[in-house]
Amino acid sequence: MKSFLLSALAACIATTALAADLPTPPPSDWLKQAELFGAVAAAKPDEPVIAWERDNQALLSSGFLFDLSRRLLPRDPDQALEWYAIALIRGHYDAGRCLDDTARRAVSRLSGMAEEVARYGHTHPHDFGAAGLRALARPDLLTHTISPDWVCAQGLSGMGARSAGTTPPSAWPAVEQRLRRDYTKQFEAMAKR
Repeated sequence: MKSFLLSALAACIATTALAADLPTPPPSDWLKQAELFGAVAAAKPDEPVIAWERDNQALLSSGFLFDLSRRLLPRDPDQALEWYAIALIRGHYDAGRCLDDTARRAVSRLSGMAEEVARYGHTHPHDFGAAGLRALARPDLLTHTISPDWVCAQGLSGMGARSAGTTPPSAWPAVEQRLRRDYTKQFEAMAKR
């Protein structure tokens, strides 16, 4: 019993230490960021992780933002819904820039880590719609700097953490316009409920 308690205490100290020692800035390389993701998602206590994810949101992939939304739900449901919407939109924007269009599936799988936020949003559609519209109005919505390869490598063509690459940057404005149009329509309908 004593060794179990010592192990549990050591694990608690390790995750608390991680939360206090999160790298600032986070790694800009998507592979290094992916390696960090599991540790961040498991880190406690929530407050320093929330602050780190918010402060570094423009440098992080959508997985971190889904984690942020999950952590915020018990504290501030409106902010949780907004960050969930940001994570969805950014994730689908990044996936839409991949040569392999199956990368879009990865965003749906990744959003599952914040399933409780999605459930809350579906039971509070007006609030979710309003949060989504706030997300769409943010000037920093699509100014994140992490390479879309983080999700491109999750497509069917991804092998051993390799990405099939992205479409030419000249095609990216059309991806953004389509996403903004589709999400605006969806969130406006929800906000009217």
